[in-house]
Amino acid sequence: MQSETTGMEPHTTDDESTTNNRCHSGAGAEADGGVRWFDLNASKRDLLVEIYQMDQPSGQDIRHRMKAEHDEDVDHGRLYPNLDDLVDYGLIDKGEQNLRSNYYQITNDGRRLVEDTARYFASIGATNPVAADGGREQTAVDVEELELRVDALSKGLAAARESDEELEVRVDTLSKGLAAARESIYELKDDCR
Repeated sequence: MQSETTGMEPHTTDDESTTNNRCHSGAGAEADGGVRWFDLNASKRDLLVEIYQMDQPSGQDIRHRMKAEHDEDVDHGRLYPNLDDLVDYGLIDKGEQNLRSNYYQITNDGRRLVEDTARYFASIGATNPVAADGGREQTAVDVEELELRVDALSKGLAAARESDEELEVRVDTLSKGLAAARESIYELKDDCR
């Protein structure tokens, strides 16, 4: 049965050993059909990292954490289907906390996926790795580079706007000159008759 949101086959956790190797980082091919980091959408990756950092949170705990950490208000209609998919993929387990709510806990596969992905990004020199902080920390170099790119694009946009305004003035001037020339031609034609 494929999940409607990702098209991936859900995996169940039938092997409780720490050697279960279904899940891998985003790099490389899958020999065992496991879930890779980039197989998950951004919401599922964020949820997985948040659960990795928490101790058996309830759905409401996760919602509050997402609001605090990502300034993202996750509604029930999006949260629980994503959590259920993560359970189906074997990345988290779901248990009953009390009669009204469940708790979620990262599995060995989920923990390995988060940690392997963090190591992978670190190994390729990525400065914004997926780690226990969810990869939200930017280095000063990244921020500086982005600010320079934004500044350059802003200057280019301003120059294009200025050029556009100059062209509009020139077109307006040429249009007025053309109208005056037409008028002169009509006057000359009238004088010739």
